Amino acid sequence: MRVGGGGRLRDTGLTIMAVLPMLGLALLPAAGMRIPRAVLGWGFGLTLLWLIAGLTLAARSRSRLLQQLASLLQGLRAEDYGLRLRAGGGPVGEVAREFNALAAYLGGEQRHGQETDALLSQLLASLEFGVLIVDEQERLVELNPAAEAFLGQTASGLVGRRASQLGLSAWLEQPVPCIDRREFAAGEGPWEIRRVTFRRHGRPHRLLVVTDVSRALREEERYAWRRLIRVLGHELNNSLGSIQTTANLLRESAHRGDSTFDEGLELIERRSRALGNFIRRYAELARLPPPNPDRTELAELIQHVATLEHRVAVRVESGDCVDVCLDRAQFEQALINLVRNAAEAALETDGGVCIRWRVDGPILRIEVEDDGPGIAHTENLFVPFFTTKTGGSGIGLLLARQIIEAHGGSLRLFNRTVARGAVAVIRMPMCRAQAV
Repeated sequence: MRVGGGGRLRDTGLTIMAVLPMLGLALLPAAGMRIPRAVLGWGFGLTLLWLIAGLTLAARSRSRLLQQLASLLQGLRAEDYGLRLRAGGGPVGEVAREFNALAAYLGGEQRHGQETDALLSQLLASLEFGVLIVDEQERLVELNPAAEAFLGQTASGLVGRRASQLGLSAWLEQPVPCIDRREFAAGEGPWEIRRVTFRRHGRPHRLLVVTDVSRALREEERYAWRRLIRVLGHELNNSLGSIQTTANLLRESAHRGDSTFDEGLELIERRSRALGNFIRRYAELARLPPPNPDRTELAELIQHVATLEHRVAVRVESGDCVDVCLDRAQFEQALINLVRNAAEAALETDGGVCIRWRVDGPILRIEVEDDGPGIAHTENLFVPFFTTKTGGSGIGLLLARQIIEAHGGSLRLFNRTVARGAVAVIRMPMCRAQAV
């Protein structure tokens, strides 16, 4: 589109063409030529009409120019920065040049903003902790996959919702950094909250960073237990070896008729062997290797675990058809421990066990439910060495949780609300367990 010099020349030409006849008619009497009054009147009238027509055309040209400029400015407001004007001379041409410079600047800013947004999205997707961005109306505008798993829904169902609907409004107001404990799809925390205020597209936004610190704390706890178990294992194994050897020698050399002496030695040997087995089980827990994930059909795995328990009836409720990426041997052991724990509870009430699973958005949920008496001491469930079972070692649930968390999931146990018994709930993000 060209604006500027062309319209100005046209207006000047029309003015000259209108003025020249009037000058000619005015100079003829001065040259001694007599012009009839009627002809003179018609001449001035036609010249005046010519001048009015020229001015009207010029006004229409200016009006069209202003309309074009208005439509171009509307295009800028609609973020169409590819429009350009071919500038001529004069003031209008200067306006065209300034418009082109403004459109180029805004287009560069738009590209820079798009590149920044793309980089931000890639960075957020690579983070393992949850990141959420809310606008000035406290509406969620963006989140990363870790935040989807944390909230238990996909981005399509979360973007546009208010922070109060998602249970996040308190985190937008309280001082940060802070530690808070509340239940979400990924667990109940504790969560470390950090918040940053920034401007995006000229408007204020807030960025929330949510980190599950429970796993870090438990990892430190496990590290401390590993060191303790190594020391205990080394010292106790040395002592137990000597006790067992001595007991065997004493038994062989003891008088055959002294039953008390034989029974005492047998007790020493039996208890030392049991203590050695006990220490070895904890040493296995401390040496649990990282999972080696592979594609596994979840339904087949759960059916297999259910068939291993013969003491009570184990019912499997069919769920979504999914293949999961996990270490089958380790995850199977975790499920066996949970089913065994549920079966032992169900034996006390002649009840049964039920295993079910489903996919909730980005979360895979597995439940192991029993009809037993319920959990009496929930605070001690994952305490090493704690057990209420005769002959128990207190590591079954601890080992199951360690395996599940190594797969990126979480394990919770609580009493059922509508019936007697307890339920163990496994949650795993579907980014680790891919649906098919």
